This record gives sequence, structure tokens and C-alpha cells, in this order.
Amino acid sequence: MTMRTMIMLSNEMLLEKWDKLSHHNSGYVRIDGTHPLDWHIGYEDISQKSLLLLCDDEPESVPSSKSILSSFGQRGDGKWAIAFRLVRNENEEVFIRLCCDLIESSRTQANSRHGIQYAIKRYKQWSKLMEQQKNGLLSESDRKGLLGEIIHLQQCMAQGTSQQEAVTCWMGPEGADQDFIFSTIWHEVKATGIGSKTVSISSLEQLNVAFPGLLVLYFVDKTAPNENASFTLLSKMAEIRDALKNNQTALNLFNEKLLRRGFIDVKEYEDYWYRLSGTQRYKVDNTFPKLINSNVPSQIASAGYEISLNAIESWRV
Repeated sequence: MTMRTMIMLSNEMLLEKWDKLSHHNSGYVRIDGTHPLDWHIGYEDISQKSLLLLCDDEPESVPSSKSILSSFGQRGDGKWAIAFRLVRNENEEVFIRLCCDLIESSRTQANSRHGIQYAIKRYKQWSKLMEQQKNGLLSESDRKGLLGEIIHLQQCMAQGTSQQEAVTCWMGPEGADQDFIFSTIWHEVKATGIGSKTVSISSLEQLNVAFPGLLVLYFVDKTAPNENASFTLLSKMAEIRDALKNNQTALNLFNEKLLRRGFIDVKEYEDYWYRLSGTQRYKVDNTFPKLINSNVPSQIASAGYEISLNAIESWRV
């Protein structure tokens, strides 16, 4: 079987494979014989799900968290084993998603020291998010901000930007000052409520670019579940992933950026429904009203400010 025809592992498929194993058997089974890395699943003790990664060389130590106990050691056959054991069953759903992500995101890695380092680095990203965010959930403002960026990513692809370029140029998760940076233009995306009179600019750098760009506003509001044209973060992510399903490189990059952005797939996001009420775009050039380093006193090191939407109507595209 080749990578191209391979059925990708889903969270549900992984949980089903785990549930078919005997809880009373401490042995492990390899999850996928076609995977370049040697991933196994099993149980430690009676009910503790455990993910195992075998490698030839001694790996770096992996930190444990409140929910996952990490360890490594050398086996009798000379191989090294890294184990990730779930110790808090209430976090099983997130643990399953973590394991599935580790397995699927590492499919392009070689069975080498570099491939093992990749898997450990990705686990550390997950672990950090799980420690910082209760149940891995983003705050309401972060949810709306991410929704704005995801909607804009869809719009870019719908308007002719290639999938690879659109995902690559999505720079918000990289910590860039602008959310999307293309070769000849940049887009700063904001999600706000339909009744908003102003838009918030968080820094002196956010609109400080040498060439013109766009300030893009999406009016996103909470709504009742399953109303016409409503959506959740999970449904939006599913739409993007479905669009990228035949472009594995872009899909892997998209999932990587979601993790950097602080998003983990958890069912709690199904409780938050939104609707898109409209969008507005403004051309940001040298005449656009903005605070940047060159037009504020040098004594001001940083600043955030509000721009009146009525006052910038003449820059609206």
C-alpha cells in the first residue's frame, strides 16, 4: 500500500482500535505497519491508555504533565521506547486527539533521530496547550479571532489563491504582525460584532508595513445552535480539512498552524455557535489613519488603539 492510497487514521478509528485491545494485557500492538515511525498502542496497568514510540537511538527526555505521564527506557532488544500514558481519564478525548495528531502529522518523517525529535517537539506543543488552557479551550475572544482567520483563509482559496499559498501565507499562528502576508499585499483580519462602531488595533506594528494592504473585518456573532447558516469552530475546521484532503502537504501545514494558534479539536467547541453577518475591507496605505512607530513620540514603546469605522469609510474597498 502506498501513502497515496492509505486511509488516514481518525480519532474515532484510533479509539476503536484501543477499545478492541484487552485492558488486562500489558502488551502493545503496532498501530500502522505502513507508517515510517514505529507507533504502538496498549494499556499500562488495567485501564491506562498508553502510546508507545520505538526508536533505535536514545531519545531526549520528555516532560510529563498533569494528565499524561511520559517516560522512556531501553528494551531488551536494544531499542528505546518513549511512552505517553494517560493518567486522568477525564482527559481521554483530548489524549486520543493528541495521539492521532502525533501519528498522522509524523507520516512524512523518516525513522531517524530527526523524525523522533519531530514527534517529541509536537508532543511538547500539545502538552503546553493542555497545561495553559482548561480542557484545551480557547477563550471567547480567541475563538472569534481564529474564526475570522479561518473564514478569510476560505475566502482566499475561493477567490483563486492556491491552497498551498493560502495556508503558507497565513502568518497569524507564526506570531507575525499581520495575519496574512502575500508577495505583493498583506491582510490584517479582525472579527467583531455586527454592532461594532470601532475596530481594535493591538500594536504600533500591526498596520506598519512599507506597502499597502487590507484591513478585513468579519462581523461574527454568537447565535442559537443549528440556525440557518450558523457554524462552530469544529465545522469550519472540517470544511477546510475537507477542501485540503487531496493536498496532504497543505493539510499537514494547516494542522500544524492550528496547533501553534492554540487550537485543539475538542467536543466542547460544539457548544459555541456563530453566524457571519457581513464583511468589510479597507485599503491601508500611507494616508490611512494609524499609529505607527514613526508618528508617535519615541518615548512611547507600545500602544493599542481604536479606529472609528465611520471615520474610515472613504478607505473602504
